[in-house]
Amino acid sequence: MLTIYMDSIVSTDFKSESNGTNESNQMSQNSVVLKNGLYRQKQEECLAEYNGVSKEKSNIDFSKIYKEVYELANSEQSISKAITHALNVIEESLRRYGPNGVSLSFNGGKDCVVLLHLFAAVYYKHFQDSVDIPNIQAVYITHPNPFLEVEEFVKECVDRYGLDLITIEGPMKSALAKYLEQRPNVQAILVGTRRIDPHGENLLEFVPTDPGWPPFMRIHPIIDWHYSQVWEFLRILNIQYCVLYDLGYTSLGSIDNTYPNPDLRNPSQPSGYDPAWKLADESRERCGREKSTSSSTSNSSI
Repeated sequence: MLTIYMDSIVSTDFKSESNGTNESNQMSQNSVVLKNGLYRQKQEECLAEYNGVSKEKSNIDFSKIYKEVYELANSEQSISKAITHALNVIEESLRRYGPNGVSLSFNGGKDCVVLLHLFAAVYYKHFQDSVDIPNIQAVYITHPNPFLEVEEFVKECVDRYGLDLITIEGPMKSALAKYLEQRPNVQAILVGTRRIDPHGENLLEFVPTDPGWPPFMRIHPIIDWHYSQVWEFLRILNIQYCVLYDLGYTSLGSIDNTYPNPDLRNPSQPSGYDPAWKLADESRERCGREKSTSSSTSNSSI
């Protein structure tokens, strides 16, 4: 994406400010703080469960996703035009490359979850007259020291959406080359990059990879979505997202460079922070992230 900037998802009620109990929130906070020992052991166990290729039968109702997403796109909601445009871009990608030629970059972030849900709706529309719906192809390119909560959430999404997910360790460039070796049919990858992301300012919806990179078409259906629209979509449709967003994180990377957003500090909350959707100034979305020292070949560059 390959926007591997972990920004993404947990189930939440549209009227609720938190999707978990105080006990579950406390457990999540503990795992964030505990970076060695038991945390690392649990993380390795989680990674081992789905490392490599994961292919599950979905346990989600794709017809329900299709109905809800397209109804929202045709509604009077302020987000409807953004949804319609994203759906049109995804539909065009299937027309150009076919479902076997399109994959999804997925890292468990909020933007990736939005894109996955949109893709699931279009996927059902494409296959609704078929006897069986093929698994959605996806790639997860990992980086050092991920949050255990993110790893567990990615696995949940594999089970929930029935993803044909291949997990590959970074760096990005070599990981993409390995992925295309394993999936030579893939010609295009859907990416959840938005304008505010590094290297996202001048991107178009369809952009081929740069010279010297593994060749495929990068597709950015939600490139012009605002932070508030991401959360509006997730909350209206009650879509599940990573629990860290309820603990004040607004942009997710590794445990070494990611912290709750200081703009959301609220001592009255059990975690000490308001949930991510309450952030008022979207230009402050990445204020909980330390600046990367990586070059243009970093996770956001493709």
